Amino acid sequence: MTTSPKAYDFKVNGEEFTTENPAPSALEILEIAKNGKAIPGSPKDYALQGQKGEYRENDKVDLVEDNVFITVPVGATPVA
Repeated sequence: MTTSPKAYDFKVNGEEFTTENPAPSALEILEIAKNGKAIPGSPKDYALQGQKGEYRENDKVDLVEDNVFITVPVGATPVA
């Protein structure tokens, strides 16, 4: 008997996504969001802001604890 993997739901910028990984990196979440057209540009240009704080590239995110995010641009801010 095969047990199906558990799905973990999360939101990025109001868009809903699912992963089988309960603790993906912030970059993995951002890549899923990019593929779902929730963010423009490169996932490496963003951090995730959740209720528990900010997550950057290799930070692990516990989707049981925190699963609703907005993206925050990181790096140099272009000046007009």
